[in-house]
Amino acid sequence: MKSVSLTTDRLVLRPPMAEDCGAYLAYATSDRTRFVGGPRDRFAAIEKFAGMIGHWALRGYGRLILTNRATGAALGHVGPLNFADEEVPELTWTLWTATAEGQGIASEAALAACRWIARDLGFARAVTSIHRDNIASQRIATRLGGRATGDAAPHLAGAVVWDFDLAALAGPAPMKEEQL
Repeated sequence: MKSVSLTTDRLVLRPPMAEDCGAYLAYATSDRTRFVGGPRDRFAAIEKFAGMIGHWALRGYGRLILTNRATGAALGHVGPLNFADEEVPELTWTLWTATAEGQGIASEAALAACRWIARDLGFARAVTSIHRDNIASQRIATRLGGRATGDAAPHLAGAVVWDFDLAALAGPAPMKEEQL
């Protein structure tokens, strides 16, 4: 797995590790997943977590675990999911516990992930599928400049596809060492 670490004011975003499985299982088997096809039983949750790790082997990139920068506690996941080479990536974000909500953490992580997807992975565009009743995720998508297309998400009942211009979110390119 590639070594990727993105740092924001409050978070470190890094690839998933086996140690994250317990926190992910608590999330995936709970009602918090009602907008993304859950809750799942323990077997399906472990399989989904393994798929998150496996995506890195298949594509060379994948979703990142967002952790509290001060404590290292896993708070959720964010980043690209790509079902096929010829498709644009699907941008995902979720917080694993209710205590992480309402602090702007998901927005902070999603913006960092968008910049990484645009700058380092080279994608100019991404999509996401948001359940029509998931108002919190719709607000995050709007903050990121996303626009609802009105198209039904093909893999998530009750969800609508949103489109993102990642180039607009990438911001200025970081300065190269020789420019300093």
